[in-house]
Amino acid sequence: EKDLSELQSLIEAHFIQRKKDEEELIALVNRIEKRRGERAEQQRIRAEKEKERQARLAEEKERREQEEQRKKHDEDAKKKKALTNMTHQYGGIQQKGDS
Repeated sequence: EKDLSELQSLIEAHFIQRKKDEEELIALVNRIEKRRGERAEQQRIRAEKEKERQARLAEEKERREQEEQRKKHDEDAKKKKALTNMTHQYGGIQQKGDS
């Protein structure tokens, strides 16, 4: 009878430990799933920020290129105007000399 009660207490202790282990395992699995979800969210946010950064860089590059093109156009216009003025002045001097 002593053996039987000892055996029953061992069986009971075993099942108590097993239940405790199972609860810990479930908690661990839940933590893993939660962490996996958090990581996925972090990666999504990081990818979104990188996409925004790339778009901003492309926009800045486009703006700089347009600015450079505008400056080049302005410089070309100034050169043409200066050349036209010089031609008119030279032509005016030549006409005075012909008189």
